[in-house]
Amino acid sequence: MQFFKLTHPEYQSDQEDNSRNPVISTAVYRIPGISCDLCGTWSSSDRLRVPLPSTADDFLGVRFLPLRDWKLARDEWANLLHASPDVLTPGAELGPPTGTCTAAIQEDAVHPIPGQVWIDSRVRDALVAAGLSGVSFAHVDLPADCGEVEMWELVVHGRAWRRGSTADSIRLCEVCGRRGFPSPKDLSVDETRWDGSDFILLDHNPNIIVVTDRVAKTIDANFSNLVAIPVV
Repeated sequence: MQFFKLTHPEYQSDQEDNSRNPVISTAVYRIPGISCDLCGTWSSSDRLRVPLPSTADDFLGVRFLPLRDWKLARDEWANLLHASPDVLTPGAELGPPTGTCTAAIQEDAVHPIPGQVWIDSRVRDALVAAGLSGVSFAHVDLPADCGEVEMWELVVHGRAWRRGSTADSIRLCEVCGRRGFPSPKDLSVDETRWDGSDFILLDHNPNIIVVTDRVAKTIDANFSNLVAIPVV
């Protein structure tokens, strides 16, 4: 199987990047981060697209809890969010994606931060029509100054591991379970530990989206500001 990194085209300057991606993610609700006695304070880059509870004060803003307190609170948070405790990670962004714009969106896809891809309805419809697996779509809440466009965030559910990578090899702290990731240049997929999805995250890293050739063929030359680059 040939795999691809789903990303933006190479820009010639920061100015071009900002012009083609005039969006800013404005998430305000997050799972608290962890304060570990061994490795310090930290948060993940995960995004959990679940409905927010009517009372979401526990998740407002950025804060950190001692490891013991964080573990004690996790089941309560899971009940509030109607989610499994296993999917709650320190610092994970919660609720629907939200953003603001510095100019109207002119592209079929925009990239607020690494691994976060917002697509218009035309791209979403093409992906749905192709019957691709491992992805769902979260509607992005945007103000009127973003233009008359509906955007959807790619929510990736598929999983795989890099060749030679394991849960033990990416664990940075034996106390709190903090994880790190290999070089982003190494995107080699171990097909024996791939769930078969067309959209996948490697080693649970939310900052890079890897896709199959079925996705690459669907988007190839059809949409602006969205490319699939072959990985070795």
